Amino acid sequence: MIVLSVVGILLAFGVLVFAAYKKISMFLAAVIAASLVALFSGLPVAASMVGAEGPFLIGMKDFVGSWLVIFAMGALLGALYDKSGATWRISSTLINKAGTQWTLLIYVLVGGLLVYGGIQVTVMIFVLLPFAKILFPKAGIPWYLFPGITGLAIATFAMGQMPGSLQMQNIIPSQILGTSLTAAPVEGVLATLFMVVFGVGYLSWEAKKGRDTPEAAIELYQVQGGTLDEAELEGRAPGFWVSLIPMVVAFVLINGVKVELLYGLGAGCMLSVLMFWKSLGGLTGIRDVVSEGFNNGIFPCIIIASVVGVGKVISATDVFALIQGNIINLPLPGLLKVAAITTIIAGITGSASGGLTIALELFGETFMSWGYTPEIIHRVASIACGGLDTLPWNGTVVMLFALSGVSYKKGYKHVAVETVILPLLSLIPVFIYYSITH
Repeated sequence: MIVLSVVGILLAFGVLVFAAYKKISMFLAAVIAASLVALFSGLPVAASMVGAEGPFLIGMKDFVGSWLVIFAMGALLGALYDKSGATWRISSTLINKAGTQWTLLIYVLVGGLLVYGGIQVTVMIFVLLPFAKILFPKAGIPWYLFPGITGLAIATFAMGQMPGSLQMQNIIPSQILGTSLTAAPVEGVLATLFMVVFGVGYLSWEAKKGRDTPEAAIELYQVQGGTLDEAELEGRAPGFWVSLIPMVVAFVLINGVKVELLYGLGAGCMLSVLMFWKSLGGLTGIRDVVSEGFNNGIFPCIIIASVVGVGKVISATDVFALIQGNIINLPLPGLLKVAAITTIIAGITGSASGGLTIALELFGETFMSWGYTPEIIHRVASIACGGLDTLPWNGTVVMLFALSGVSYKKGYKHVAVETVILPLLSLIPVFIYYSITH
């Protein structure tokens, strides 16, 4: 049964990857994948999928229950910024001041800093998408790089490299190991610098290589919805500082005042409506934007929830229990084993935070018994969880491609470089520094 279960899990992953690359419904693919896992693992298929205690349905319900309204509010905030011209105003002002040659770096750092401050990754995609639609054409950045560039902006500061991050990948180790959010600060900064330098360098090279291709020009035209009327936006869009206010207020409320995410996003949306009233076309325009924006967040949430459901079914199999019991015996040295165990579990579950939690709860004390401090375990594990978690079936990756319209065939290799390969390679300077100082 174990062998059959492994076959079923591999087939499930194959179905998810095939559907992602061919733009087949990911919900349909998730249902098929979860059914295959259950069937090959000897679990009752119907009960696993639709039963009240079925892992697929429980996974979906838990995710939708936690995130549906947040997704909708995040999409609404992004729509208000997009339709009012506020994103255009902020983007054009920054680029006019700094020059288009710095567009890619500015985009990555601004997105990364917002994520570092605690804005949820899923919300940040909604916020960054309209910015990218304006910034990328100005700088001639091919649209198929959007998932990779946005992935770098998110991964660099959300996956635990940067000490002090308010993302769950940095909070979870502190709760389990009793460390602070700034644990192993030098190692964290070294990993962050590695990600930024090599990540932006690779993407700049890819952007330069693809900038003049006819295909890239067509994609940029399509994603903009036609030619951008900058003269019209100049007269209609709110001013630069006014455009910043709703987003800054939401950021301060969520991260400074520590209000609930829903309240912070709600405040940002209400301020956007009030401050962008004229730019949105008054009551009629606002009504249409609010309806469209709110609805735009529902479909991605359902898609991601279905992929989470597949992970729940896998976690209910004997194979997953077997992996949990034997992964500690990997023939690897010290800290490398800490990283390997964490990223493997994150890859199986398709979740950085889920894999990190399982790894540290199961093996945290064992890691420390090898002579490592909680601080270095915290930093290594929080970086490593951001490696194999972003394989094609990861919920955030699915969301990046679903919202941007980029095909996996064109865009996933860049996502893999920025969010799978680079986070794991960023552990090299961490290991080197730690070995020199200890």
